[in-house]
Amino acid sequence: MSNPSLIDGWRKHWNRSLLLFLRRRMRISVDIEDLAQETYMRLLRTPNLVGVQNPQAYLLKVAGHVLHDWRERQPAEDSLTLVDENQLVDQCDLECDLDAQLTQARLEQILAEIPAVTRAVLILRFRDGMGRKAVSQQLALTDRQVRRHLVKGYEYLRGSFTELK
Repeated sequence: MSNPSLIDGWRKHWNRSLLLFLRRRMRISVDIEDLAQETYMRLLRTPNLVGVQNPQAYLLKVAGHVLHDWRERQPAEDSLTLVDENQLVDQCDLECDLDAQLTQARLEQILAEIPAVTRAVLILRFRDGMGRKAVSQQLALTDRQVRRHLVKGYEYLRGSFTELK
C-alpha cells in the first residue's frame, strides 16, 4: 500500500482527533485546518509508513512537531497566549481515557448483539489470546466453524464501527 493511500485512510479515521488535538493546544485563533494540512504534507514526505505500529499516535506526534515549528515562527508577543503544556498533557490524557471508555462501551454493546457462539469465539480468540485450534477444542467446534465465526465477527465489528465514523 502506498503512502498516499495510507494517509488518506488515516485522514478518514483520525482527522477529527487531529483537529481536536491541534485546537486544544492553541489559544490564539489560527487556522487549525492549515496546521492539519501541513501535518498530512509532512506525512507524504515520509519514506515508508507501512510499518507504523500505531498510526494515530504517529499522526499526533507529527502534528505536535508541526505545532512546535509553527510556534517557533511566531513573534514573541504571541507566546504569552499559548496554553501551558502540562495542563494540555493532563487534558489529553483525560480525553484519551474518555475515548477509550466510550469505545469499550460501544464494543460491549456490539458484542451483546452478536450471536452467542460468534461472541464466544471472538472473546476466546482476542481477550483470552487463544489460537483457533484451542478455541475449537474449548467450544467443541471444527476449525472451519471457528474460522467462519471469526469472519462473521470481523465483518460485524467492522461494519458497526465504520457506521460511527
